[in-house]
Amino acid sequence: MDLDEQRQYEHNKKLRELRHKERIAKMKRLEEAKGMQNNATFPDKSKRPRPSNTKNRSKQNQPPRSSSSQANDHNNHIVDSEKASKTSASKKTIRGVKVPKLFVKKDRQTSQNTDKGNHMHKSTSRDKQTIPWRKRFLLLAPFIVAFMISAYFVSPLNRVSSITVEGVDKKEAKLNLAPLKTNMSVFQLGHKTTQVEKSIMNQNASIKSAVVEIDNYNQVIVKVTPFRQIGYIKNADFFYPLLENDQILDTPIANLEKELPLFEGFDIGNEQVRAKTTETVEAIASLPDDIIQQIDYVSYMGDDTNDDRIALQMVDGNVVIGFISSIGERMSYYNGILKQLDGQTGLIDMEVAIYFTELNAGNNPYASEEDKKAYEESVAAESSATSESSSSALSAEAVSSGATSSSSSATESSAETSAASSSSTSAVDAAAGVSSTSTSSTVESRSQAVSDE
Repeated sequence: MDLDEQRQYEHNKKLRELRHKERIAKMKRLEEAKGMQNNATFPDKSKRPRPSNTKNRSKQNQPPRSSSSQANDHNNHIVDSEKASKTSASKKTIRGVKVPKLFVKKDRQTSQNTDKGNHMHKSTSRDKQTIPWRKRFLLLAPFIVAFMISAYFVSPLNRVSSITVEGVDKKEAKLNLAPLKTNMSVFQLGHKTTQVEKSIMNQNASIKSAVVEIDNYNQVIVKVTPFRQIGYIKNADFFYPLLENDQILDTPIANLEKELPLFEGFDIGNEQVRAKTTETVEAIASLPDDIIQQIDYVSYMGDDTNDDRIALQMVDGNVVIGFISSIGERMSYYNGILKQLDGQTGLIDMEVAIYFTELNAGNNPYASEEDKKAYEESVAAESSATSESSSSALSAEAVSSGATSSSSSATESSAETSAASSSSTSAVDAAAGVSSTSTSSTVESRSQAVSDE
């Protein structure tokens, strides 16, 4: 017999004793109840006679029973004892007798294990308290989440409170930000950020890129990168900003606001000239800002013979001429050319190579027609006067040297004299431009050295 069986046996034995004591106590209570009815005969309870053996007396007064009735009484006694054991186990104490908790718990545990096949685990009191709350939370969690989401959509946190544009001046920030607007849903904006950015760039020709960000839950910041403005183009009496992407903003300006070049002679209505305008804008846009700010005018000088010519009027007084196809590359050396000139101003020719000449009305593309005509007349007068003086001097020398010669030799000498006069005329013409040629060759060599660097 192991320890559990021994404990079970002792526990059953004690239960039988308790049942016996309970029956005795019940009989005593019945006798006391009967005694209360006979208080008149026995007023003093202390003097009332008590039976010595109530059990034996009750048996003596009863008539003899058969064996079947005795068996029934025995079965009833067993049923009553089981009921009494259940009530005694629940109360734990009967008439001052303490029932061991160990045996009671063991009895309950064994009975439950036998009923459920010894496979069910008995939960503790803490589990019985926490499981209902967990189940309630799991049931209420979807409703709580749905309520919070609905509250967010209705609350002001889901509405755009302010829109801030960064990257451009506030005075110039005349941008169309549609469909972005205040009081729109922040949730919808978060799913359409890319579409809003593309819409802003398509609606504003001056915007190169745009980024929409949400800050502090409902504040929108639009970070834009504008195209660089490289100049102005004049139409009628107004000036229009010209961007590096060859876009002309439709915002007329009465006066030039920035130190940027003014594009002249570009007929936008002419498709051929418009194409040259695009090439010129690309060439000027390739230059750094410090060189662009030194340009005062950009003039188109193309004609029927050559439609690729261009002229630049610089702020320092120099004039640059060249071709549209190469002006962007060669103008990048302009700062180095200024250092070589040591403060001189004139014409910088960048058509074939880079060389410098003195500026006059004859080679200045910005000179008026009257100045050009006056310059041509003065040059012609100087050349004629020089040729006359040289021819008179040669004729006098020929007369003195050929006084004794014959008529044939005189004819030959006159022929030689005419040839000499023509050669002297060409020599004078060459002498007229000797200074400019020497200067141009010197600057050409310097400019070539700068370009090589």
